[in-house]
Amino acid sequence: MRFISHLDLSRLFKRIIRRAEIRIGFSNGFNPHELINIVQPLSLGYEGDSEYFEMDTIDDYKPEELIDLLNVALPEGIRFTDCREIPTGSRNMSGKCEYALYEAVMPREDAINSDSINRFFSQDMIYISKRDKKTGKTVEKDIKKFILNISAPVIADNKLILNMTLRCASNETLNPGKLLESLLRYSGAESGIEYVKIIRKDLLGYNSFGELQSIYEIA
Repeated sequence: MRFISHLDLSRLFKRIIRRAEIRIGFSNGFNPHELINIVQPLSLGYEGDSEYFEMDTIDDYKPEELIDLLNVALPEGIRFTDCREIPTGSRNMSGKCEYALYEAVMPREDAINSDSINRFFSQDMIYISKRDKKTGKTVEKDIKKFILNISAPVIADNKLILNMTLRCASNETLNPGKLLESLLRYSGAESGIEYVKIIRKDLLGYNSFGELQSIYEIA
């Protein structure tokens, strides 16, 4: 499922909504479309443990009823696990998202250890290479301010596991793959980004007390 694009995932949800005969709301205008929203879509190749999907329905449904109707039509690898009603007029969940919690699982190498990781993240500036949309040229960008927290690496089953809390808002998002590419390059690792498994564990926002927590809890 991690190799299904965002557009194809949107099409999948539209099909299962029709198959489940759920009365979905539509936008106004010349070309109406279903009122659905995948919150901060994942990049291709990444897995998600806690992803969020919103939809406006015409009829009232019980949360457990919606879960049963949708899961019957879903393919293996994706499931709805919980459901709740969002108050009318509430800001959508994409607007509440500020950070994302990621887990990166990579091959264990001598070059990638606590010392090299600490040196990398303690730099005054951390650069990633990205393509400029206007010029098409590859440019270097400092993304230090987009990194909220990096945990100490853990070794399990001869793999190195790194947990990262990175910026993930509507107006600015840090791609964890780009960050890890820079880390591997800095460490002189033999393995490339294609050997790293990236899992998004949750999306985080600020509650009324200014504390970060799962956006599901503050919806």
